[in-house]
Amino acid sequence: MNLGHEHGGAESPLHPNIEWARALERLHLRARLKAVIVPGLEEIVDPGADPAVLIALADRQARLLRADLETPISSDLPADRHDGIRRSVQHAREEERAWVRGHLHDTALQILEFIAGDGFGTGLSAAQIAHLAGGAARDLSRWIDAADPGHTDLLPQLELVAGEARRMDPSVELVVGDVEDAPCGEQAVAVAGAVREALTNARKHAQASRVVVHVDSDTEGRTAVTVTDDGVGIDPDRVAAASGLGVKGSIVGRMERVGGHATLQGAPGGGTRVTLVAPAEVTPT
Repeated sequence: MNLGHEHGGAESPLHPNIEWARALERLHLRARLKAVIVPGLEEIVDPGADPAVLIALADRQARLLRADLETPISSDLPADRHDGIRRSVQHAREEERAWVRGHLHDTALQILEFIAGDGFGTGLSAAQIAHLAGGAARDLSRWIDAADPGHTDLLPQLELVAGEARRMDPSVELVVGDVEDAPCGEQAVAVAGAVREALTNARKHAQASRVVVHVDSDTEGRTAVTVTDDGVGIDPDRVAAASGLGVKGSIVGRMERVGGHATLQGAPGGGTRVTLVAPAEVTPT
């Protein structure tokens, strides 16, 4: 299932245009998603099956996907290429893989692990499992077909993320305030992905009964999104020691890569508040 495994055939010539390398990597990854990840989700869509069988399938798919997401990206370009170009091309390809892997971590993997855990022990029926896996497969297919961050707006992305979360937790609420010049493109993708991960953390770790996503503009024209839950609160030591694709990678790191920032703190009255701030758009003079 390795997302970094190269396709067969003759070696592609190294092109000095980095965007060419990025686009080629994106096409390859889309093909891998359609051939491997989507069918893995669709395999679990069987309302007439024994739930235990579907849970075992989800567990196997989740383990394979998590192992792949946590596998370091290695360089597979010829060592005799010009070092500067080689490093630039590899960096572009790594960025594409990181973008795809981050999305998979926040979507397909979370659904698979939720099913594999029998809905945190609530006792999922085959129909419920089919609904979750089928919805995830459809959402991923749509994302693959529209995987161009240049045409992404924030508010529709947040509505999609909130809708996904409500499949597993009906208490999620999206509140849209006075938003001026909401981020688009890569910034919108980053904010939406960070919100998705914050909602996942609230569901899996916080034992929250209510989660509110609030989006607004601050006094400096920046878009600020908060995700507030009423759960058990945040453990600063655990967050500081965390590694991989969780809080540091999928929330803090994701926002920093687009020039924004993220903070995690205790919410008034208990629980956790995640604050995401995207930089204001700079108007040319």
